[in-house]
Amino acid sequence: MGTVAKEQDDMLVLQTEIRHLKNTIQALRDELERVRFEKDEAVAAAVSEANQEIQQLRATAGALRDELESLRFDKDEAVHSAIKDGRDESSQLQQTIQAIRDETEEVKFKYEDKLQKMARQTRDESKQLHDTIQALRDELQELQKN
Repeated sequence: MGTVAKEQDDMLVLQTEIRHLKNTIQALRDELERVRFEKDEAVAAAVSEANQEIQQLRATAGALRDELESLRFDKDEAVHSAIKDGRDESSQLQQTIQAIRDETEEVKFKYEDKLQKMARQTRDESKQLHDTIQALRDELQELQKN
């Protein structure tokens, strides 16, 4: 019975070793599965984080586009307003210039009319004085004849 017992002992050792190897294989499979799961979770988390960052960047780009468009609109509006203000001011200045020209013409006509009246008065007065001088000469000559 020595060989049979030894064979049984060897068989028991081999069965124990096989069971240990099976347990080790199962543990390694479980560990491999856990590592794969953690890797998949890490990849999913990285993809999710990248997608969130992409969404944030898209939102930021959209906001910047909107702000740029708003700035362009404001600039265009300011340019149009400045042009309109310039045209309004130019129109007002032209109206002011025309009013000053009209007033200058009116003053000129009044001055010329006044000068003509003064010239007429001077002529009339001069004629009266000449007539008076002539009358006095005639009277003096009459007196000298008598």
